[in-house]
Amino acid sequence: MPKSRKRTPRKPKAPVVPAPPRRPPPRMEYRARSDEAWYGARLVVQDGSLRVMFEDFLEDADEWYHPDAPELASPRAVDALRARFRRSCPALDDARCGHLRPGDQLCLACDMHGGEIKYYDAVLEAVEKAPHRTVDREERCACRFTESPIQDPVLTEFLDDVAKRFGDDQGKATVASQPAPSGEGESAPVSSLTYSSSSLSYSF
Repeated sequence: MPKSRKRTPRKPKAPVVPAPPRRPPPRMEYRARSDEAWYGARLVVQDGSLRVMFEDFLEDADEWYHPDAPELASPRAVDALRARFRRSCPALDDARCGHLRPGDQLCLACDMHGGEIKYYDAVLEAVEKAPHRTVDREERCACRFTESPIQDPVLTEFLDDVAKRFGDDQGKATVASQPAPSGEGESAPVSSLTYSSSSLSYSF
């Protein structure tokens, strides 16, 4: 008959503390240098450089900014880079188009050639109401919108510098005729519109 073994008390298991949920990086919008359109992006500092990672694009589309790069060689250049970022603007649901008012700043999804979508800023000028349709049990807006595109700040700066060559009087007149750029510190557009070109018209 085997000898009975002395049982050693088991150590109580430590309570399992769930790991805190990982917070996704805040979604921002970045105005790309390649086409001056707005894209969803995430940011990370890697090896001392700022890496801008575009959503839904491969890594080779990322943009990099090194502290010693010419793009950051002056306080003005730093401010220009800062102005390329803003918080993301919510997409506008078709059923909420009635919330828009003339003067609202929008970020328009423009259908480019080949089905490519690019986002550009504009100011809503007018809305022509139309009965909404129902497609696959979803409400679809059929209203027509008239927008005025916002002058890009990079283009405005370039044209202002060129205008100075023509003298103070003409230069001031040219600068005054330019729409005010959306600089750093301003809020993002109230909504992002995604409609076909047939429902959009532009006033210049």
